[in-house]
Amino acid sequence: MHQANGVHSSGGQSQMPSIVNGVNGIAKTYDYPEATPEGAYKVLQQYHSKPRRLRVACAGAGASGLCVAYKMEKMLEAGSWELTLFDKNEQFGGTWYENVYPGVACDIPLQSHNYTFTFDPKPDWSHYFAYGGEIQRYFEDFAERHGSKKYMKLNSKIVETKWNEEQGIWELTIEDQVTKELRHDWAHVFVNGTGILNNWKWPEIEGLHDFAGPKMHSASWDQDIELGNKTIGVIGTGSTSVQIVPQLQKIAKQVQVYMRSPTWISPPFGAGALTLLQGGQDVDPGQRQYEFTKADKQRFKDDPEFHLKFRKGIEAEINGLFGMYQQNSELSHTFRKVITEEMNRRMGPGHQELKDFIIPTWSPGCRRISPGDGYLESLVQDNVQPIMQGIKKIVPGGIITADGELHTIDVLVCATGFQVAFRPAFRVINGAGKLLTDDWKDGPNLYLGVSAPRFPNFYTIVGPGATWSNGTLLPSIETTVEYTVKMMKKIQTEAIKAIEVQQEALDEVYAHLDEYHKTTVWQEECRSWFKDGKIKNRIYLWPGSTIHFLKTIKDPRMEDYNIRYRYKNRFAFLGNGDVKATASRDVAGLSTYMRSSDTDWSVD
Repeated sequence: MHQANGVHSSGGQSQMPSIVNGVNGIAKTYDYPEATPEGAYKVLQQYHSKPRRLRVACAGAGASGLCVAYKMEKMLEAGSWELTLFDKNEQFGGTWYENVYPGVACDIPLQSHNYTFTFDPKPDWSHYFAYGGEIQRYFEDFAERHGSKKYMKLNSKIVETKWNEEQGIWELTIEDQVTKELRHDWAHVFVNGTGILNNWKWPEIEGLHDFAGPKMHSASWDQDIELGNKTIGVIGTGSTSVQIVPQLQKIAKQVQVYMRSPTWISPPFGAGALTLLQGGQDVDPGQRQYEFTKADKQRFKDDPEFHLKFRKGIEAEINGLFGMYQQNSELSHTFRKVITEEMNRRMGPGHQELKDFIIPTWSPGCRRISPGDGYLESLVQDNVQPIMQGIKKIVPGGIITADGELHTIDVLVCATGFQVAFRPAFRVINGAGKLLTDDWKDGPNLYLGVSAPRFPNFYTIVGPGATWSNGTLLPSIETTVEYTVKMMKKIQTEAIKAIEVQQEALDEVYAHLDEYHKTTVWQEECRSWFKDGKIKNRIYLWPGSTIHFLKTIKDPRMEDYNIRYRYKNRFAFLGNGDVKATASRDVAGLSTYMRSSDTDWSVD
């Protein structure tokens, strides 16, 4: 008998246990697949494509994990699968549960009415750019309405997943975040739904932890720290700093903003939809935010077609603006002119040193464009000091800049972003015993942002190489999840042990990506997490708009994959000559191709 991490096999028949106690409607008629039976090939006594019970583990219970649960229920046969969503936090929601800093909101181009699953609109958003708490409540409400919480194991951090080639499973090690005890589990398919921007990090600055006063990171905000009438140092000029600084300016004695690099602060994208809502009236180009009225919300609720038109207008406008990312294009030049004028207008007359520093020389979009009602305005207020010197080190009383000056502060805020998770935060080991981090030593190696060569039955939801600056994100998450579930269905209905993408296919995707990006603004002289935090590097962004990506990933290209089957014959899934309708005595199911006109048909 073979035994590994609670997985047993006897006589070639898997006896792997279930821990979900009937969740998902598991029925005895769906058995776990065999490992690799010994002996000669024999016809399986089953109907054509009968699914074997598929066990799935997903890291993360944010937007990706919730979508995985919903789509598995919709696309797979009830009772034929199990799912566990492992999340390290005490509550689900991911980014929107973790980030609670002042002013946190969805940023450009994530307007609230399009920051939903495409099939699940919310008519009563309070603001055009929803604030973080309301987004978290949307996902909590979604989980309640669709019963997603039964799949979750919270306070459960995956620390390792290792492929067992003999069994065709991933062996998981999970750390309980309360007791710190380790436990083991397993799955036929593993989904990484943790996202790229998940693990925050302290900046690498000498003496950071010598600071004597309170300090906090934007992604680990301490609500108990008193900020009123204090001198606060904020390090960073990214999207979190852009949201935090205007809030602190209102309450602090002084805010010192330490600025390492320039950034584009834009007027709103998708404003054409607001013009529709406001009966053709022009929208203030400097006002990014808009509070929906009671009448707006009621109209969205009572007139779903109008609401859909509003949402489509936002999405179409954003997809239609993708040309701005082509270097030296007319649209790129237009954006540079419009945003430059808007930034100057917001800062007002004078302040030339600040303007010369903060307005980039590289094209809009080379780094992620930040929105920012109030940010530029706050930088020129009397109680805000932009500091455009590099930081030499941090001492107990404050920050010493490159010119040797000590800037005294009471509170330190690091709005310095995340450790970009191009590589998972947990150990991933393939059947040859190789770590994914070693396999990716020269950079991410991910096909369409979803599949990695040499790591079978392993799927990443919108990983490096997918759409992270090309438009709204949730449609890409949703379509990648659908792609992943289609792969699950193929695995469970065609007796597949392992399916992994070919390196050759990925090499050609990257060759196309590299050639395409020779003419985009992303290859200009800016430091960006699109380039793994470097100024010059491969650009891990999809070579096209969001809708271009969705068209590409809508259906798997099976010719790009290698497949290993559980039986000695790839056609074992054909079974004993029956179809499902035979076993269920479904007359209609036994004659689906007989019809009155040339409509689509299929056989279950």
